[in-house]
Amino acid sequence: MQLKSTKLKTLPLKAKTLAFKTKSLPFVISASVMAAGAPLSSVAQEAALQLEEVMVTARKRTESLQSAPVSAAIFDADSLADAQINAATEIIERVPGLVINSDNVTQPNVFMRGIGTDIQSAASNPSVGMFVNEVYMARAMAFSMELFDLQQVEVVRGPQGILYGKNVTGGVVNFVTNKPTDETTAGFRAGGGNYNLIEVQGFANGALSDTVQGRISATSRSRDGYAKNTFTGNDMEDLQASSVRGQLRFLPNEDLDILVSADTNRHRSTAQWIDIVIPSEHNIPFKNPDPRKGPNNVDGKSDADVDGIDVTVNWSTDAGALTSITALRTGTFEGVSNDGGSYIDFTALPYGDDGRVDFGELHFGGGPVSNEDFNDDYYLNEKKEDVDTFSQELRWTSTLDGSLNYMTGLFYMTEKIDRSEDQTYLFVEFFNQGFESARTQSDNTTFGVFGELTWDLSDTLSVVAGARYTYDEKEFEVERGNEGDFLGAPFFDENGNIVNSFTASDKKDWDSIDPSLTVNWQATDDVFLYATYSTGFKSGGWNGENATTAAEATASYDEEDATNYEIGAKTELFDSRLRLNATAFFTQYDDLQTQQFVIFDANLPADNIIANAGEAEVKGVEIEFAGLITDWWTVSGSYAYQDGEITGDLISTDLQYDPSCDCSVPVPSNLKGNDLRRTPENSYNLVNTFSFDMGNSGEIDVVVDYAFTGEYEFDNENNPRTTNDDFGIWNASVNWMSADQQWEVSVWGKNLDDELYFSGKTDVIGSVLGSYGAPRTYGVNLRWMMP
Repeated sequence: MQLKSTKLKTLPLKAKTLAFKTKSLPFVISASVMAAGAPLSSVAQEAALQLEEVMVTARKRTESLQSAPVSAAIFDADSLADAQINAATEIIERVPGLVINSDNVTQPNVFMRGIGTDIQSAASNPSVGMFVNEVYMARAMAFSMELFDLQQVEVVRGPQGILYGKNVTGGVVNFVTNKPTDETTAGFRAGGGNYNLIEVQGFANGALSDTVQGRISATSRSRDGYAKNTFTGNDMEDLQASSVRGQLRFLPNEDLDILVSADTNRHRSTAQWIDIVIPSEHNIPFKNPDPRKGPNNVDGKSDADVDGIDVTVNWSTDAGALTSITALRTGTFEGVSNDGGSYIDFTALPYGDDGRVDFGELHFGGGPVSNEDFNDDYYLNEKKEDVDTFSQELRWTSTLDGSLNYMTGLFYMTEKIDRSEDQTYLFVEFFNQGFESARTQSDNTTFGVFGELTWDLSDTLSVVAGARYTYDEKEFEVERGNEGDFLGAPFFDENGNIVNSFTASDKKDWDSIDPSLTVNWQATDDVFLYATYSTGFKSGGWNGENATTAAEATASYDEEDATNYEIGAKTELFDSRLRLNATAFFTQYDDLQTQQFVIFDANLPADNIIANAGEAEVKGVEIEFAGLITDWWTVSGSYAYQDGEITGDLISTDLQYDPSCDCSVPVPSNLKGNDLRRTPENSYNLVNTFSFDMGNSGEIDVVVDYAFTGEYEFDNENNPRTTNDDFGIWNASVNWMSADQQWEVSVWGKNLDDELYFSGKTDVIGSVLGSYGAPRTYGVNLRWMMP
């Protein structure tokens, strides 16, 4: 259950409460203190009323968050259940400074502290790593898994170049599942809501013998779509998802613990709805009056199947513990969408004998068949990706009696990625119709060796030094094909001749040594201070998917490096009734990998390529607090301030009008000094929880929360037409639990004021196309737990 009378079981990252909007960091801090400090001081002597300790595993060991030198957001099982969080995207939306734009199922775009990946490439790596029980989830695997039967979720900010298996530059999200125990327990949750939502979850746990324990859990969720395709008459953005996880735990003796876990996940949905937000002059007649309703040629699809098995072995000795984590995972993702966001009546177009549109018969501005009768942006985008991974980690953690302790380990991983991208397009303004395909394969190998030494200089002061060597090797193959007009620049062979297809391959390796140094000081029992220097690394890749020549396809972009400086303070005040944590950081990125639209031909749409920005930097502050106001009222929240900027050269081209030729010409510009994309300067969340004990009638929790995300840019060009305005989301739930703690009924609502906010925006041929976050949803759940 959610927090009851005397204990706060979640960190202040559930999001919400006071609906003020501000860009002032001091105001947020003072509001937090005024909300919590004044009432707390009057009752500070009630020692029985205290915050519950929060434990984390972010540093590969179980420790109190209040003495861990990391900036982390923690969600426990109760807060996940009461907030109706069912997917990784919903976690990310509740962490200030963390942004996700999930435009397609094959590769969601996740940004943390100004760094992320929006590169659609088989050879690219994410900047934010996703892990389940310390197993790395490659590509989009974690975003196609339902969140259920979890112990907690940990969001760790900043480069993680030492302890995590996959070296990342932005941060880590770690999902920790409930493990088997010898206690016989079971439970289920069933519910429904608007959009014909139906969801069912259940688990069973217990001892199978004196030395074997088991746990099985499953979930199923379905609903209608958030948007309506009036051409097909079907919903879009609907959902059918199911997952099953089985675990066996073997305890042959008190020193050996073996956990075998297997899971299967199925996700089916129509495509994400695309709306013409700002139409070009040509597309004004095709703008839908309802942003979630209109005609589209296809419903599309967004399908995923993710399966895996992993074995974790922990062997304890007097000198330390040996951990082995072995994992096999597979994923299949398929997305189909008409990204033009509209409908074209192909039956009304004139065709030649070759079956192609006869642009000579398509009159411009008049005539029997005019270009003005048709939307200009038909772009059927079909993507499919198969991913197979194997990973092995070995780790030794010492438990010595003296002032020195250490951790050391090895990590090995292979990835095999097969990706196809097919685009069928028609641009009547450009006399352009065709089909292009890209088949890419990337076989990747990662090896790492790491070590960390902790030296206790005194009972209150310690130094932690670490380093990791990472070696990445990639083999890349690409096959490009075209029929009809080229989407961008034509394909050329090595002699400069235009061709309709080519193949290319390359092999390359990257390596890096990433050090870290942290100083910890337990100043008092209630004040912990730390300072950290750390680095992270992400290997390079290729531009194969959008290349126009074999030489371009095998021209690699560089690796990305991050250097982070961070100081933090973690405090508990008023006899552990107020928790106030703060972190300040400065992160510098060298050769920041980014996706850019570049115009090669003024008569053709822009091409999307991958480039390195020379340098970029982000500085900011993160604040978290939790306070017990009374024995029935708690307030918690968090705030993130980020200032991200491109500080090195990054060249982009755009079409600009040239009066000398009465035409548009491509003009290069340097984006140095622009804001980093998807980096809101201000974001925060606040939550109020009211808990009432009704004796034999049970308990009631009322949770009201609010999340605010400030304005940010969707692209490096800082195009004002695609700037995302600030927005706020209200959520609430009322939860009744029986006196025997067996039954719970929850009434919940998300986005209660039905805020229309963007999850993506792009400016294409004069039209701004956008996708939206979820609308208002609400429902009722019934939960039962075995006594």
